Parts: sequence; C-alpha cells; structure tokens
Amino acid sequence: MNYKHLAIQNYKRFCAIEGSEYIASEFALAMILKLIKKYKVRSILEVGLGIGSISDTALEFAKQHHYPLQYAGTEANDFCLDALRKNVRDYNKIELHSSISSISDRKFDLIIVDGSDSDFEKITSFCKRDTIVFIEGDRGMQTKSILEHFPTARHVNLVTLDKNRTYAHGTSTPESYMGGGQLIFINPEAGRKLFWFKEKVATYIKRKIRGV
Repeated sequence: MNYKHLAIQNYKRFCAIEGSEYIASEFALAMILKLIKKYKVRSILEVGLGIGSISDTALEFAKQHHYPLQYAGTEANDFCLDALRKNVRDYNKIELHSSISSISDRKFDLIIVDGSDSDFEKITSFCKRDTIVFIEGDRGMQTKSILEHFPTARHVNLVTLDKNRTYAHGTSTPESYMGGGQLIFINPEAGRKLFWFKEKVATYIKRKIRGV
C-alpha cells in the first residue's frame, strides 16, 4: 500500500478510538512513513507512544514492505499502556520502556518525539551521526534542546495546506489546517541537505498561502 494511503487509513482508524484527541495528524503520519521509506530507516525510538497511532502505522508499513523494523518507545501512562496493547496490531514488536533513562546504550536511525520525558536531555545519546529527529507538532522546548546539542543540524517546521478531516477529534475543526512537525537532520550529508532545502522552500510557500 502507498504510504500516503496507509497514513490516511490509519489516521481514520485511530480517530475512532478513545483517547485520539492528541494523536499525530494524518500529514505527520505520512511524513514519518516517507522518511522511513526514503532513508531506509530500520530502527526507531518514539518518546511518548500514546495510544499507538504512530507505532502501529510504522510497524504496519514495515510489514507490508517486508523489512525488519526495530521499534522502541517510552510510555508511563496507565491509560495509554492499556490502549497500546489493544490498538497496535504488532504490539509484541515494541520494546517498551517507562522512560528514556531505562533504555540501554544504543543508537537509532529515527527518533520521534510525541511526548515529554523528565530525562529528555539524554535523547542525544541515542543519536547516530546521521540520525533523523521528527518532533510531532510544535514542541518548542524539545526542538530547542535538540538544536542546542547539534549546532550544525538542519531544521524545518513542516506544515501542510490540507485541512482537518471531518472525523478528526479534539479541538481541531474542518476549517483549520492539519498539524505538522519539526524535522531535524542532525548531521546531514548533501542528499539530506537537498531534501531539507526543498521542504524549507515548500514551508515558506505554504505559509504565504496560509497567510501566516
């Protein structure tokens, strides 16, 4: 299945689940899958698994394309922990931790930030030379923390011109734009710099259209 179609399908599926008010947007899910596909991501750390919309989407994408994906994540909320077991079809493939501090010393291709952690500063120890960081939504403090640790990084605030779906939950309305995210290449080579530049230009144009 095309990654955009899977993002749409899974977003709609999770919108019908209790606790979906704060899940990543359809646009954010599609961007995560795009990064997995384009950069052959094989290991992911997600900070704040929530009810499982991102992890289920990523693991389903990997299964459909027949490649192994190591997936670790943090979650301490009892409601979310119960929801994860129910919602993530390949739940047994998640290496679950209560916090960042409980993860052993290892590196990940992609780090997704979709929540908070008292030991967030330690996240940099899980970065390879070319790790990609995707921070869902705005989350200015987490973005600032990553950029302070990697001064040569390339960062772009990804936005979309797509409006929220009528079935979206939370405070979103069909008249408002879908949420985006922060994309950070911590030490990009030429190809990733080009990708970043194209997204930077696209964001500039979209913001002009949106009147921001």
